[in-house]
Amino acid sequence: MSSLILSVPGKSFLAGEYLALKGGPSLVLSSSPRFELIAKPGSGQIEGIHPLSPAGKFIFEHPDFFSGYDLSFLDPYHGNGGWGASTAQFLTVFALNDTPQSNALSITRLLESYWKYAWDGQGFRPSGADLVAQYKGSLCLFEKHTGHVHDWVFADIDFAFIPTGKKLVTHEHLKTLGEFNEEPLEIAMRAIQSALQNGNSQEFVAGVQANAKALADLDFVAPHTRVLCQQLLENPGVLAAKGCGALGADVVFVVYKKNHSEEFKKFVTSKDIAHGLEIQVRE
Repeated sequence: MSSLILSVPGKSFLAGEYLALKGGPSLVLSSSPRFELIAKPGSGQIEGIHPLSPAGKFIFEHPDFFSGYDLSFLDPYHGNGGWGASTAQFLTVFALNDTPQSNALSITRLLESYWKYAWDGQGFRPSGADLVAQYKGSLCLFEKHTGHVHDWVFADIDFAFIPTGKKLVTHEHLKTLGEFNEEPLEIAMRAIQSALQNGNSQEFVAGVQANAKALADLDFVAPHTRVLCQQLLENPGVLAAKGCGALGADVVFVVYKKNHSEEFKKFVTSKDIAHGLEIQVRE
């Protein structure tokens, strides 16, 4: 009996997590290890997906399709926050239902379906940037329903994603998030975009530093993340540090000089950049 294996990478926001809420650009990195959804012919058994999650709600509303499968979702991060488990679940069940023999999803339909199940109308709507990035893979610049893939172009610097050991429920945070001035975030993001296009590592570092300051000035940084970023910046090889995602609570993005790579080799770095959605048949 053959199974379908749908796998997607983990994700982390480099920049633009709050800017994306207002339709601006964001930059999201996809990395290994990968989430997997194993779909076998069966009677509708579900493992690893909460029924009240966006993916769980999607499954519930498509009983004719999913009653013919047994599903098992595998999380290589074991529930640790910040890596995109919820969006990985949604992307894989949507893709299974939508195009089981193809990777060619409609991003517009993917986003509209996700918003239907992930947002109850309170507060800011999730941007879906992380969802699209996990579909596209690599380094994804997301803006207005489109995702453009970039390579890591800087030879003299690298990055690491360092888990904080804390977890914040993003959708609860977005419900209570008030209006904010996004202009400083836009300025920082423009510098980061320009640096990617022209390969200027100094401009990239300056953009990440400006992004971190703008988030701090808006009070969009959790106290424990502030402490960790300050500790990291005391390392002579570290050039910039900022929290990723809602309040930067779950993961910290660190940019460092390439000759300090040994100190960060146990974390997700450029060596772990991963491709997007993959669908395989396993006998």
